[in-house]
Amino acid sequence: MEIHQLEKIKQQKSRPVSVQNVRTENQQPKTRKAVKNRGTWFNSQRVRWSVQIAFFIVVLVIGWQFYTFVKYCEAGGKGFYLPRPPGVESFLPISALMGTKYFFGTGRINPIHPAGFVIFGTLLLTALFFKRGFCGWICPIGTISEWEWRFGDWFMKKLPKGVTYWIRTVPTRLTAGLSLIFTPIIGLLVLEVITMESFKSPAFRYLMPLYILAMVLPFVVPRKIWSDRVNDTIARAWKFAILAFFIQVIVIKMPVIQLEVLYTRAPFVRVADIKMLKFFTNMSGVALSVVLSILIISLVNKNFWCRFFCPYGALLGIIGYASPMRIARDTGKCIDCGKCTRACAMNILVEKKKHVLTHECVACYDCVHACPVNGALDMKLVGDRKKIHYGLYAIMLIGLYVAITNTARATGHWYTKISDAEYIMRVSEINSPKYLHKTGQFETE
Repeated sequence: MEIHQLEKIKQQKSRPVSVQNVRTENQQPKTRKAVKNRGTWFNSQRVRWSVQIAFFIVVLVIGWQFYTFVKYCEAGGKGFYLPRPPGVESFLPISALMGTKYFFGTGRINPIHPAGFVIFGTLLLTALFFKRGFCGWICPIGTISEWEWRFGDWFMKKLPKGVTYWIRTVPTRLTAGLSLIFTPIIGLLVLEVITMESFKSPAFRYLMPLYILAMVLPFVVPRKIWSDRVNDTIARAWKFAILAFFIQVIVIKMPVIQLEVLYTRAPFVRVADIKMLKFFTNMSGVALSVVLSILIISLVNKNFWCRFFCPYGALLGIIGYASPMRIARDTGKCIDCGKCTRACAMNILVEKKKHVLTHECVACYDCVHACPVNGALDMKLVGDRKKIHYGLYAIMLIGLYVAITNTARATGHWYTKISDAEYIMRVSEINSPKYLHKTGQFETE
């Protein structure tokens, strides 16, 4: 009996042990937690994509309705009629900034583009409460950018890694080189060291070697000294320089009295929405080349416009620092897999942060969705007091937007005071010199 038992023990000891089944005590809890239920259709990505598609359809409807309205006006008030959609004013960001300055200077909402001011003000509030949720969930430009790079990712997987690396990094390096040139120039304009007239000076031609050096540096300096992340940071400076320029020109320098004159007597301001439409329908070769370049680069460089050029994204990011919400990482549960960083389209090192406190976070929840460990990464209130589920986040973000815009409708601060008859009259003479925009100068009547 004892001999039989000894042989049985020897057989058990001689069996091969699977490496996968050998774990330390510290690894056991993380392994058990590293499982998320991904079987359900309802997840943060699909909810966000649904919201994006819904708002994108709304934008298309607004565009079609406004185009139809302009065609009706061009026909002298004949043919198929659709009323002018106030939502088209969301495509007049400079006018919205002017309207904000006017509101804080007079306490009144301008009667020409009131919806533009309401929408812009709503975006500022969403940033204050929900970070850059507008960029990640609602903005049609952000939606197009995301669809592009996701398609580009699918295509790039078929290419060798070395080729993929260069295709992805060359646009960032070019943008960094351009930023090294233009960001200091814009800074000098903001500080009023130079003016627009300064560009006519021959001195700028003598700086050509410096411009060439700036363009070459991101490509020739060794990566150990000048990394891709340095290029990324330099390239992002451009959008903050543009934002500073707009704030200085409109918010700081433009007097409220001038805004009053523009709203009451400047023909260009009254048809700014139609001029904007004409820009896209009758686009110049240079403008078309720039737009196509951005669209093509966006296929291989994630959120190219949003990361490097959008001044209003920069503004929402700055305001977003005051938001009580942020992505929080539980270092005790994190298994350092790096999936959160790879999922971030804004190139944020999520895996290195306890709290994602950056102006670049668009609150898309993609890093949370990619995390394989329950509770390791979540959107939370300040102090990690409460987790914010993506469904609740979506309801609050969209709810605030809908509530404010509908309040504006109910209180009479949504529709322009310009009549259809005036639009018909002004469209008929829109090629007149008084409707031209001359480097910030407007004719009055």
